[in-house]
Amino acid sequence: MPLRRILVAFVLLCAAVTAQADGVGDLEAFYNNVDSLSAQFEQEQKDDSGQTLQQASGTFLLSRPDRFRWEYTAPYQQVIVSDGETFRFYDVDLAQVTIRSIDATLQATPALLLTGGAALEDAFNIVSAGRRDGMSWVRLTPRADDTDFQEVRLGLKDQVPSVMELDDNLGQTTHIRFSDIELNPTLDESRFTLDIPDDVEVVDGRGMNGQGR
Repeated sequence: MPLRRILVAFVLLCAAVTAQADGVGDLEAFYNNVDSLSAQFEQEQKDDSGQTLQQASGTFLLSRPDRFRWEYTAPYQQVIVSDGETFRFYDVDLAQVTIRSIDATLQATPALLLTGGAALEDAFNIVSAGRRDGMSWVRLTPRADDTDFQEVRLGLKDQVPSVMELDDNLGQTTHIRFSDIELNPTLDESRFTLDIPDDVEVVDGRGMNGQGR
């Protein structure tokens, strides 16, 4: 093979390797440099034919490690809160709160995927997925078979998560786009707790039957 072709092939290979490393590198930079985050989000769920099933929006707060508040404000009200040990899901319309441990809920919400840590690496294979739409992408596939998602794709812009795509086991895809992102804001610890009204049913999935408010 002529030297020129070898050189061109080498340059192309280096470019491919660099692109391959972008996603994971940007995600690692996010984990290393960002301890807290606040953002707005818009969420759209589509079926396997691309038809829109549901749209929602709300706010997202993150305080690493493992603390977050994912709150839907339209068209319904739901609050998903983690204090680092316990996960609470409050459905306002149903007047019901479900309590679970963090370990048992890793696959249950996209918010927890952004907290990172060893638990995430234990649950998912994480690889770079090139560049698309001006973002570097990361692909996460679950290591276990009994999970909620078949695949998660995370798009990062300037080393900050901007878009998340989640493929579930029903062939549906959820698209989440973040906006008004603020990095490392000061967040009060009370934002990661949940005051449960007395008239709300509590379902404690930790086996404590109604305790743990």
